[in-house]
Amino acid sequence: MEISVRRGSWVGFRFDSKLQFVAVLLELLLILSWFEAATGKYLEEQQHQKDPERGSRNIVSHSCIHDQILEERRRPGRKVYSVTPQVYEKPSIANPLHNRGRALLSISNLPGERGNAKQPIRIYLNYDAVGHSPDRDCRNVGDIVKLGEPPISSPSGTPSCNPHGDPPIYGDCWYNCTLDDISGEDKRRRLRKALGQTADWFKRALAVEPVKGNLRLSGYSACGQDGGVQLPREYVEEGVVDADLVLLVTTRPTTGNTLAWAVACERDQWGRAIAGHVNVAPRHLTAEAETLLSATLIHEVMHVLGFDPHAFAHFRDERKRRRNQVTDQVMDEKLGRMVTRVVLPRVVMHSRYHYGAFSENFTGLELEDGGGRGTSGSHWEKRLLMNEIMTGSVDTRSVVSKMTLALLEDSGWYQANYRMAEHLDWGRNQGTEFVTSPCNLWKGAYRCNTTQFSGCTYNREAEGYCPIVSYSGDLPQWARYFPQANKGGQSSLADYCTYFVAYSDGSCTDPNSARAPDRMLGEVRGSNSRCMASSLVRTGFVRGSMSQGNGCYQHRCMNNSLEVAVDGIWKVCPQAGGPIQFPGFNGELICPAFHELCGTGPFPVSGQCPNSCNFNGDCVEGKCCCFLGFHGHDCSKRSCPSHCHGHGKCLSNGICECDNGYTGIDCSTAVCDEQCSLHGGVCDNGVCEFRCSDYAGYKCQNSSSLLSSLSICKNVLNSDLSGQHCAPSEPSILQQLEEVVVMPNYHRLFPGGARKIFNNLFGSSYCDAAAKRLACWISIQKCDKDGDNRLRVCYSACQSYNLACGASLDCSDQTLFSGEEEGEGQCTGSGEMKLSWFNRLRSSLFSRDESMKAMSVK
Repeated sequence: MEISVRRGSWVGFRFDSKLQFVAVLLELLLILSWFEAATGKYLEEQQHQKDPERGSRNIVSHSCIHDQILEERRRPGRKVYSVTPQVYEKPSIANPLHNRGRALLSISNLPGERGNAKQPIRIYLNYDAVGHSPDRDCRNVGDIVKLGEPPISSPSGTPSCNPHGDPPIYGDCWYNCTLDDISGEDKRRRLRKALGQTADWFKRALAVEPVKGNLRLSGYSACGQDGGVQLPREYVEEGVVDADLVLLVTTRPTTGNTLAWAVACERDQWGRAIAGHVNVAPRHLTAEAETLLSATLIHEVMHVLGFDPHAFAHFRDERKRRRNQVTDQVMDEKLGRMVTRVVLPRVVMHSRYHYGAFSENFTGLELEDGGGRGTSGSHWEKRLLMNEIMTGSVDTRSVVSKMTLALLEDSGWYQANYRMAEHLDWGRNQGTEFVTSPCNLWKGAYRCNTTQFSGCTYNREAEGYCPIVSYSGDLPQWARYFPQANKGGQSSLADYCTYFVAYSDGSCTDPNSARAPDRMLGEVRGSNSRCMASSLVRTGFVRGSMSQGNGCYQHRCMNNSLEVAVDGIWKVCPQAGGPIQFPGFNGELICPAFHELCGTGPFPVSGQCPNSCNFNGDCVEGKCCCFLGFHGHDCSKRSCPSHCHGHGKCLSNGICECDNGYTGIDCSTAVCDEQCSLHGGVCDNGVCEFRCSDYAGYKCQNSSSLLSSLSICKNVLNSDLSGQHCAPSEPSILQQLEEVVVMPNYHRLFPGGARKIFNNLFGSSYCDAAAKRLACWISIQKCDKDGDNRLRVCYSACQSYNLACGASLDCSDQTLFSGEEEGEGQCTGSGEMKLSWFNRLRSSLFSRDESMKAMSVK
């Protein structure tokens, strides 16, 4: 392993004979001081290289495990999320007779026009589950609780969680609780404060089409991960007032450097997350971790909102149709490996302006492919975005970039407030080659290749060292930047790239840094100071090393020039950067280029477009490619695409106002009945696809295998064991389905009041059986022969129920019931039901009455 020691800045005097004794004494003191500082740097760098993440008692970054959670949720029987439709439109006036059956099932009518006005997202935080899970929450020191799902076959208490073991055990283990893991009153107060601030931040950053009325949740199963959280019954029965997203909060322990984690568990009919589970480890609810926790919670809630591969499959374009492509996986010959890039339009657009990458060779922004435990696939590539908040590790320097906000806006669910984006320095204006080339070809402060010298960090805010690690094994072929195959940078997330890392006391911007500025070099530390290469030393002194060094110097931007001060004397730097000298000092200071420190607007880069295409289109090789709904050489003009396809009115501002039943920027997309998603369907351009696999946690299973988990519907399915039925794959969820969905529907279908008494007198058993069978068929439907599409309830079964119970259920609703022409094998629950003598008489009279009406019409 190579290490570096920060060298002393100066060590000697040019002596006068009269002051020789004093000078020697002072020199000895200075050498001792230098030796102490150098030893401190040696130990610091050694510690960084041995353990870049540091110990759990002094957490400096958050390691996200989102991909690990996603992998666990893909296991057989694990639930990913539920689909619960929301009301976003004003309901149309319904025909009371035609929709009487829907009212029995508490299903709303066909929605009217979907509005386009988005409002700040309302996040509702529920803390009911904090500390209330006996097998997962730490209540006492020494408690043994679950992390993940320990193997059932293992002896109790094994395996034990051990992040420092060989191999390390992070999850699916038993955790030994300490005092730090117990969420006392002070920690709960910090939790509420931190999450409240997070919800407020998103309220300012994102707007969403607001849910009309209460937010409805399914409650079919526990929401989230590690046992999840059971939704309060009132959320299922009544909904949540004034909310677009509900976050259920827990305080269960975590291992390693993971401060928190979060997952979505319910989505609406358009794929947007409406419920999620956020877990914060109690040991990180401290004053010391407050700033880091704030950044961590923004990161984790981003995963809930849409920065998640599962969510990518539901992203919608401007037409509100499923996007054809969100990511592109290719073999990159330059990088020497497979890479996955996000190719969403606004992500690409904002990436171009950040990097100055206007070449057609730039096609998308890379996702993380390294990091192992839980960072690969759900984060930006750290090599390219470094301290962006959605890379795989978060620290107090993490910032939210426009690229992350753009990804959420490209989902089709949100409108981003880009004023909430923060300044990301890493990679800014470095050009297409920076994004598309391996890091050993980078230039300037973005690359170092020796531990022998200190240097400036990429943003010039600190002095740093170059950590180069010798690993026990060889690095991947694509990461071999040195002749030695086992040599590389300290971070696998950053592809083992080598770059200057700030000394703990090397900040130029912090006036309270542990290391005082070196007056012999003319240094000053403060908010307007930056690190610059320099060989300056006050006249009469010499530097400890004659090689080029660096120091912290004041700067200011005035009259389109960069000025630098040494010892209070200001000088103008060359526009392109270069050496300048100062009176009273030997050596020279190397000025940065003007744009590095003073560029507030876009840096002039080859291929830029006029007015940045007004951020209404992509800029490629100097030409604007406008997004749908915009045109002009700079995409400044708005127009109605294709005259709203004849399904809407084009307003004077160039925006389409769609007719009822259509949506999207050009009114070309037909909407589905709300029942489509209520019963697990997915709507795409007016077509409701009833795929069993689209309904989270469901799959087509042999009908006979379901019987042991059923009680209410057991006899119903027992009469039709041929083929497969679409049902929850987890037995406990199937049982909850009967309790939460089947029984309420049965009670609605079985008539009450005077009609119930009437049916009791004249054959209620027939109606009771009909209601029970129909309630079961609605929730547990047959699969087609291909084994994925769910078959709707037979039209004849609906009619038979109406006759048996004297009801008026709407059998023409083809999102729930089949067409009249569909026979056995094409629907669920075919066959007539036996009627009571009273209902047979009533049916006969009803048919005769209808015939008489038909005759009279003639």
